[in-house]
Amino acid sequence: MNDYFARQKLLLRPEVGKMILCVRLLVVGAGAGGNELLKNLVLMGFRNITIVDFDYVEDSNLSRTVLFRKEDIGKSKAKVAAERLNQMALAEDPHIVGLHGNLMTDFGKGNLFMNHDIVISCVDTKKCRAFISDWCVRTNTPFFEMGFEGYTTNVTFFAPEDSYEQISDGKFVDKLPTSDGFFPKIKNRLTVCLREEFGQGDFDNKRNSCSGFKMADTSLEKIPTIQSAAAMAGTLIVTELVKYLSGKDTLRNKILYYYGLTHETICCSYKPSSKCTIHQEQIPIHTLEVSKQDTIGTILTKISKQFGAFPLLQVPFFVFSGHCASCGKKMTINKLEAEMFDDERWCADCRSQFEDYHIHLEFPNQWDQTPTEISLNSDESILQMRFCDIGVPYDDILKVTLINEENFSIIYLRLYS
Repeated sequence: MNDYFARQKLLLRPEVGKMILCVRLLVVGAGAGGNELLKNLVLMGFRNITIVDFDYVEDSNLSRTVLFRKEDIGKSKAKVAAERLNQMALAEDPHIVGLHGNLMTDFGKGNLFMNHDIVISCVDTKKCRAFISDWCVRTNTPFFEMGFEGYTTNVTFFAPEDSYEQISDGKFVDKLPTSDGFFPKIKNRLTVCLREEFGQGDFDNKRNSCSGFKMADTSLEKIPTIQSAAAMAGTLIVTELVKYLSGKDTLRNKILYYYGLTHETICCSYKPSSKCTIHQEQIPIHTLEVSKQDTIGTILTKISKQFGAFPLLQVPFFVFSGHCASCGKKMTINKLEAEMFDDERWCADCRSQFEDYHIHLEFPNQWDQTPTEISLNSDESILQMRFCDIGVPYDDILKVTLINEENFSIIYLRLYS
């Protein structure tokens, strides 16, 4: 039989080779950096990979990506990448899946962050990077992150200090690799994250209007870079990933800068910040078995019975309808507030009738939307809905306040069947 990995077997212990075959990776972003990363992963034998991206292949992508071809222009980046990687994979029985959609709104966080062992971020907006960082902290998932501009590349890696619980027998091991080659449960917690650098808050403000809704950013400038910067990012992360699985990582809780113009490197450590509050949200994540057909009221009743408390469920704002700011006509929206664009404050007729529709403010915007918290005392019309009717995807994780006669507690609840 062909031994495709003969050379790396000379370097890596057998347990590391087993772990490469078993570890479940979530890769967010299939652009230039993601392409280089994914190519390296499959050539090393990684075979359990989920790719998430909402974007489509453009002609300008082809000079910086190895997985896309001319005939792929206009197709989903995630799906095309997954198709090519399954064809390229040298390991037997590859399970490489492409999910087309927005990581932050279209997919359940349980599936993304709890069904994968390691997350790798290859995105270029602070909002999405902070979202990934926050949920890796909450779910205690090690994660890598890349960035590049011009000739400069930077990579970061965050993981708890060594202390792992072996899945098979429940014993603790000090460091990777494990004797059976499976990625173990992690006992310790993440102590630093990207928030130490980014700070708190919403990082999408530059694309928001005065109304608070998103603007169609048609003039967004592209980041100037060259293909080799993306290749360097993919190389550095896969190198550190394999080192991590070997128990030899050196970039944990650090950021590495590589300056291509001078070939200099700088490595800086992240320090815990008192201003970073996300680590306070490392609270238990419970699982509740539900059906996709269960109503919100039914699920709240199940929560109440399981925990013996009155539940308050936090949900994102979902807008059902509103009134046109120009003519007052009622409009159907059915969209998460975070995904609404500013021009959706006007109906299609007014937008087509007036070139300057954005200054026609005859009626105040009134939105019919979900409350911030839902309980068994909420309006019956809400309780009769399903979570998918208010923009909550299947297998999501929601924050719940449990109230009883003596006190209250906060948990995260994974809604899973």
